[in-house]
Amino acid sequence: MISWETYQNIVIEHLNRKISSADNPDQHQAISASTGESQFLVAGPGSGKTTVMVLKILKFIYVDDVHPSSILATTFTRKAATELRSRILSWGDEIRQVLLELPEFKDIHPSLRHLDFNQITTGTLDSISQDILKIHRAPGSAPPVVIQDFVTNALMLKVGLFQEEKHHNQELREYLVQLRGGKFGFNTNEMARQLLEIKDRVYYDQVDWEKLHQEKINQHPGFDVAHQAINDYLQELKKRSLYDFAMLEAEFLDQLKEGKLDDFLEGLKLVLVDEYQDSNLLQEQIYFQLARAAINNGGSMTVVGDDDQSLYRFRGATVDLFTSFQERFQQEMPQAPQPRVIYLSQNYRSTGNIVQFCNQFAQLDQEFQEARVRDKPAIKPERTPPLTEFPILGMFREDVETLATDLSSFIWQVVCGEGYRVQDYVIKVNPDEGSPTDLSILLSSPQEQAYTNKKLPYYLREKLKIPIFNPRGQSLEKTWEASVLCGLMLDCIDPECEIQNSIEKLPYTATKNFKSWRKTAREFLETNPEPETPISLKQFVDAWQGRQPLGRNTWKRDVPLLDLAYKLVTWIPTLQDDVEGLVYLEAITRTIAETALFSNYGGELVFDKKFPELECYSIKEAFWNIFVPLANGAIKVDEGLLDTLPDNRINVMSIHQSKGLEFPLVVVDICSDFRTNHPKNAFKRFPDDGGKSCTMEDEIRSCSPLGLPPRTGRDRAFDDLIRHYFVAYSRAQDVLLLIGLTTYPDIPNVATGWTRNEAWPWDGLDNLFLI
Repeated sequence: MISWETYQNIVIEHLNRKISSADNPDQHQAISASTGESQFLVAGPGSGKTTVMVLKILKFIYVDDVHPSSILATTFTRKAATELRSRILSWGDEIRQVLLELPEFKDIHPSLRHLDFNQITTGTLDSISQDILKIHRAPGSAPPVVIQDFVTNALMLKVGLFQEEKHHNQELREYLVQLRGGKFGFNTNEMARQLLEIKDRVYYDQVDWEKLHQEKINQHPGFDVAHQAINDYLQELKKRSLYDFAMLEAEFLDQLKEGKLDDFLEGLKLVLVDEYQDSNLLQEQIYFQLARAAINNGGSMTVVGDDDQSLYRFRGATVDLFTSFQERFQQEMPQAPQPRVIYLSQNYRSTGNIVQFCNQFAQLDQEFQEARVRDKPAIKPERTPPLTEFPILGMFREDVETLATDLSSFIWQVVCGEGYRVQDYVIKVNPDEGSPTDLSILLSSPQEQAYTNKKLPYYLREKLKIPIFNPRGQSLEKTWEASVLCGLMLDCIDPECEIQNSIEKLPYTATKNFKSWRKTAREFLETNPEPETPISLKQFVDAWQGRQPLGRNTWKRDVPLLDLAYKLVTWIPTLQDDVEGLVYLEAITRTIAETALFSNYGGELVFDKKFPELECYSIKEAFWNIFVPLANGAIKVDEGLLDTLPDNRINVMSIHQSKGLEFPLVVVDICSDFRTNHPKNAFKRFPDDGGKSCTMEDEIRSCSPLGLPPRTGRDRAFDDLIRHYFVAYSRAQDVLLLIGLTTYPDIPNVATGWTRNEAWPWDGLDNLFLI
C-alpha cells in the first residue's frame, strides 16, 4: 500500500510515537521488520510493548499489504486484549484518515475505505480458542460451552469431593496437606482448589495422567483418591459437553494437530503473542502449531514478554519457556529462520530514580541472574519532559494501626490537601485535577482480616477520609451484601429450613454461614424502611414463603433463581449503587447463571402442586450447586470481575492485579504483616523451601515432557518473590513509597533487598528517604 518511510512519518507526526532509528533503535527494528522475520522481544516495564505490537500489526497491513484476517494477536488478560483491540482500531483509523486526506494516495483510497481492522483475530488464548472452535466446528456439532474459573471450584466440591464423601477421606486429606506443606487454613474448599490445581497442571504440563497415577499411588495412597476425584470432575464436564479453560485449550490443540482447523490455518500469516513469560507447555504447543502454519504461508511469529515480570507459576506458568524460547523454537521448527532477539529496554513510564531503584533491586541477588534471559540489559529512563526526581520514600511505624493512620494522613495531603513536602519538593497528585485513581496501594494480599487479626487494608478502610475500593478485602460469603441477598433467597425458597435440614451431611461451614445469612437477612427485613413502591420487601418475602405470587391465582411452575435474586436486589441499595456491592452482585449472579449449566433443573425452581417432590429436588439442587459453594468460600471475587477501577476511590489491590497498570504514585506494602521473624510467614518474605507452587511442579512434572525443573524449589521461590516485588516497584511513574513496620531491620525479607545467601546490600534501607 504505502512505503515504510511514509508509514513512519505518519506515526511520528500524527500518533506522536518516536519510532525512528535515531530516537528508539530497538522499537524501530521491531516495527520495521519484514513479514517473514520472527522476533523474540524482551520488553522491560514501561517500554511500550503494546505500542510496538499495535504499530507492528498496522505496519503489516499498511506497508506489507497483509489482509487483517491473516493476523492473530493474543495477550494474557481480557483487559489487555481489550486495550490492544481498542488501540488497533483507533490508531488504524487515524492513519487511514491521514491517507484519505492526501491526494497522492487517491489510487488506494477505495482499498483504505474497505479496510476492516475487526477482522484481526485478537483476544486471550482462551477466547480465541473458543471463537475458532465455534466458527470452524464440524457441521451439526455444538459450539464449546466453557464454565468460568470461579465456578470450577463449586463443581469440584459437588462431584469431586462431596460425591462418595471423599472430603472426609483421611488418605486424601493427608496427601493434600503434604502437598501444600501444612495444615494451616486447610479445609474442604482448599481441598477442591488443590485438586483443580493438580488437574490444571496435568493439562498445562502435558502430563501422562495414567503414568503419573501408577507412579504416585506407590508413593501415597491418597493420590488414588485424588485421581478418582479429578476423573469424576472431568467425566461430569464431558457428560454435559462442557469445558473448563484448560480442557478448552487442550481441545484446541488436539484439533490443530488433527487437521480439523486447516481452513483457519490456511489464511494465517502472522502470529503475535504478548506476555509470553506467563505461558505454559500446552499454550506453547498451540502457539508453535499456529506459528508453523504462519511460517509455511510466508509469515512469522513474534513473542513479547519479560521474564522479570512472570507472576503466575501458581497458575501453571513456566517462565523457562520464555528464557529458552530461541532454543525451543529451533527444536520445533529447525527449517524456519530463527527469531531475532530485540531488547526493549527504554522505559517511558518512570522517573530516573524509580528506574534506577528497580534495576538495583533486580540485580541484587546474583543467583537470580541465572534465571533471567541471557545478556539482558538494564532498563533505561527515557521519559520526557524532564521530571521532578523524587527520592524513593519509606514509611515505617511500630504497629499496623499507627501505620494506617499516618499513611491516611499522607494520602489526604497529596490528593486533597496542599501536598506533602519532601526535601525541596512537594508531592501533589495531579495538582490541577487531583484524582484518587492517580494513587494505588499494592499488597501481596488485599485481605482486610486474617481470622481475628486486623490487617492494614482494614484500618485504611476505617481511617481514610477518601473511600477505598477493595472488593477482595473480604471473602465473598462474609460480606454484608452477600449475606443479606443469600439470606433473603434462602428465606424465600426454604423459610422454615425444612429442605435444608433434610439434606444429609451438609458441610459444617456451609450450615454455619446459612444460619448467619438468614440472621443478617431477617435483621435487614425488620429495619428496612417502607419504600415508595407497590409492595414492601416483607410483603414480597411473605408472598414467596406462601408460594402465592402477587397478582396471580396460580403458582408459576418454573421460576429462575436468577429472577428472584434480581427482584430482591431492588430493595438492597448497596447492591445497586455501591461499586463494591456491584462486584459482589456480579459474583453471585454469575455463579447462579454458570451453575445452571450443570444443574438438572437449569437453575430453576420447580413448583407443582401435583408433584410436590419436584419442589424439594429443585431446591436441593440449588443448595448443592449454588448456596453450598458460596457459603463454603468456593466462589471468589477474581480479576475477571474487576474490568474497570472506580475514579473516585483509592484503589487497594494485590500486586498480581496491578500487573500491566501504572500510577503516578504507588504505595507498596513490604512488611506490615511481619512483626517477628516467624517461620510461618517466611514463604512471603524469605522462603525456607519451594512452597506449594514449586512442590506441585515437582510432583507433576516427573511425567511431563518438560521433566523436573532444573532449579531447586527454594531457588524458584526466591526468583518468584523478586519478580513479585519488581512488578510492584515498576508500576510507579513519579513517586514510589514503601511502607511497613519498624521491625524490618531484624527480619530477612526479599522486598527490603535481602538476598538468598542472607546478605543485605540495602542494610538499614539507607537508600530510602524516610517520612
